Amino acid sequence: MGIKEFFMEPQQTDGGAECRFVLRTYQLGGTVLHQITDRETGVSYITKPGNDCPLTPLLDADGTPAVEYE
Repeated sequence: MGIKEFFMEPQQTDGGAECRFVLRTYQLGGTVLHQITDRETGVSYITKPGNDCPLTPLLDADGTPAVEYE
């Protein structure tokens, strides 16, 4: 089972209700990265495909989480 089974794409909703987590996938050269955004807290995380890849929060210059949604 891959990461996409756990999260919904940004344009998809479940019966009109928004899901808590949003998954965006980026291709950077030969590397695939996933950005996961928590809609409740606004914090975004980055990871890559694989079983041993942790979620890393995206931080600003001060070390606080970069908030996308408010």
